[in-house]
Amino acid sequence: MSSRVELVPGGVQLTTGPWPSPASPSWVLVLPQTVGLCSSDLKEVRRSRDVRSDFGHEMVGVVHSSSMDDFPPGLRVCLDPHIPVTRTTAFSETALLEGTPDQLRAALPTVLDGTPDDRAVFTEPLACAVHCAGKVPVGSDVAIVGAGTAGVLLAVLLRLKGCQVTLVNRSTARLTVLSAMALLREVPKVLNSEVGTRTFSTVVVTTASLDDTTFDSAWNLLPRDGGRLVLFGGIRPDWRVPGTDVRLDGIRRGEEAYELELDGRRALLVGTHGATGADFAAAGAVLAAPLPWTAGHIEELIVDRVTLPGLAALLNDAVRTGADPIGKHLVDIGRHPSPAGTSCSTGADP
Repeated sequence: MSSRVELVPGGVQLTTGPWPSPASPSWVLVLPQTVGLCSSDLKEVRRSRDVRSDFGHEMVGVVHSSSMDDFPPGLRVCLDPHIPVTRTTAFSETALLEGTPDQLRAALPTVLDGTPDDRAVFTEPLACAVHCAGKVPVGSDVAIVGAGTAGVLLAVLLRLKGCQVTLVNRSTARLTVLSAMALLREVPKVLNSEVGTRTFSTVVVTTASLDDTTFDSAWNLLPRDGGRLVLFGGIRPDWRVPGTDVRLDGIRRGEEAYELELDGRRALLVGTHGATGADFAAAGAVLAAPLPWTAGHIEELIVDRVTLPGLAALLNDAVRTGADPIGKHLVDIGRHPSPAGTSCSTGADP
């Protein structure tokens, strides 16, 4: 039997049931070890996400069995949720992925030897940040709007890229948590209301959901002409730039460039979405090497760990209160014995 956290009306529930059984000739059964809680997971629990379901995707797991020689038992893998495979949630003791062999190879990048699980669990969000960083000119003076995990990971990458980075957030709570971290040493962390008249050549919006206030704040951080606004965070499909008919979600998902003139300011809007296989490889390389300015690494962002029952309670509490947990929360799932009548050899029926 396998325990998992499932979406239900009004929240989530912890359930137990048989191990998933493949219906496709190509499949991989993974035992999730450590899974990160993402802001998109919270959106799905609250039913405020309008696109595909990625519930439980920031995974580090080990292969239990597979129909393919590419995935021997014990291989450590993470997950690229942008690849169109059929899968069960990684908020579970077992996760089954089905698709074509090429899709499965792309969806399950291998974790580099020597990278601990607590670091490797950041591979997928870091790969998306790598993709975004490619939209920012080397050496830019950058303001990152949003001090969640995406904003912090991007700040780390842009520092490696030689950019001057300032982290801007609407409230003090996240900045207070980050202020003690060596990871963001020498990165200014300021409230939106305290930036004053300073402008930045590039502004990146990493908030989970763009609203009028956040857009206005980001737009006003740009110079009067020649600035760049990079759209990285979530945007509702129907949201428009205030006073215009310009919808930004299509620009973001299509990774388009659009010149906008608004309130006496002209800037290039640049979309960034998802990650490529090369981005995952680059993220893995960053996680495998020490950061030059600290003896720590990305796992310094971890503020709490829960089990699957603890995750169910945390998510239902987030629905009840409307407040997101601050900082990165990890779900510890761990290793599990094989169920009766199964084998860990490649090609065995799960």
